[in-house]
Amino acid sequence: MKLTFKILGLVLFLAAASLQLSGHGYIWRAISSTYLQGHSTANIDDAKNFDQQIISKGVSSPWPKDPRYNQKILEADTLSYLKKFGTAAFLVAQNGALVHEEYFAPYNAQSLTNSFSMAKTITTLQMEMAVKQGFISSFDAPLTEQIKEYAQDPRGQKATIAQLSAMKSGHEWDENYYLPLNMTTNLYYGKDAQALVLSHGFEREPGSAYEYSSGSTQLLGVFLKRALQAKEPSLTISEHLSRSLWQPLGMENDAVYTMDRPAAEGGMERTYCCVFASARDFARVGQVLLQDGQWNGKQLWDKAFIERMRQPDLQPFYGHSLWMDWTYKYPFYLMQGHEGQYVIVVPSLQLVVVRTGQHRDETQTGPNGQIPLEVYRFVDQAVALVQ
Repeated sequence: MKLTFKILGLVLFLAAASLQLSGHGYIWRAISSTYLQGHSTANIDDAKNFDQQIISKGVSSPWPKDPRYNQKILEADTLSYLKKFGTAAFLVAQNGALVHEEYFAPYNAQSLTNSFSMAKTITTLQMEMAVKQGFISSFDAPLTEQIKEYAQDPRGQKATIAQLSAMKSGHEWDENYYLPLNMTTNLYYGKDAQALVLSHGFEREPGSAYEYSSGSTQLLGVFLKRALQAKEPSLTISEHLSRSLWQPLGMENDAVYTMDRPAAEGGMERTYCCVFASARDFARVGQVLLQDGQWNGKQLWDKAFIERMRQPDLQPFYGHSLWMDWTYKYPFYLMQGHEGQYVIVVPSLQLVVVRTGQHRDETQTGPNGQIPLEVYRFVDQAVALVQ
């Protein structure tokens, strides 16, 4: 028996050493953060597995409640569906006031859950705010304005931050959330996001084709971090996000940004994925988009920029870090994240819909073949609640 355990220990040691030497040491962190915690992939409660930075709120401005607040209940099939897929929160606002708000145990209005790729929309908004504040020359600035590593790359020289936001820069990436030995898994569980994204060049001419890529938004994060610290050496992405969104929008809760490693060790925020916030505060991001960048009488973002974000670029379903279906009976656009994190905006009815949760139905897509079918279900349910 002792010999068996010694052999097993040796096998595990050799496997660990092999993975470490091959550059796949992150797999152990991935296993301990998922399978050993009862999950098959990253989850909305995994902030505890990573180093963190606080995104501080300022003076909170609670959501007003519509006179119809929670007067209607969810349709039975929708409620069953939400429970089936581990929903944390379902929220509907109309005309800037809450109409419906429902939380599913153990979650409540103060629960902070992971945005996953909804953070891409936040990063794009943050980039444009940095332009307005003078940290970045233009939303169409060349990538090499801050990332000199691509100065000798014929394609990298042509790439812009706007192209990264629209997923058409040509930066080499393979988007996969479930393969263990994979660059996207490495980006999530590894400890040097900057080095990883900079290790990849450009595989096609910038602007020529759409390819969804978490690496592109992390590259935006590298650009933003350098631009901020070129003028304010101690300014972090998290602090800038606090100044630019969390405080101006009167968020109700501090949020959390998870890091690849401690800031003291040169770590950075994972700008493609990982803002942990409450459903009400995610809804505020949708509300400022609905209001064309205006909040409490102040034009925080130019209307033309917000319009640019929500208009199709190379594909009819994607603009600048926003998904959309302008052909649906209730045309909408949305922020979307892994496992069914959504902030959906229906402009014609002045609606903002938020769903956060553990899982989503991955088997069915909607009419355009790109947006999950459940998004249409949530839009229809929200409309039923307000009509």
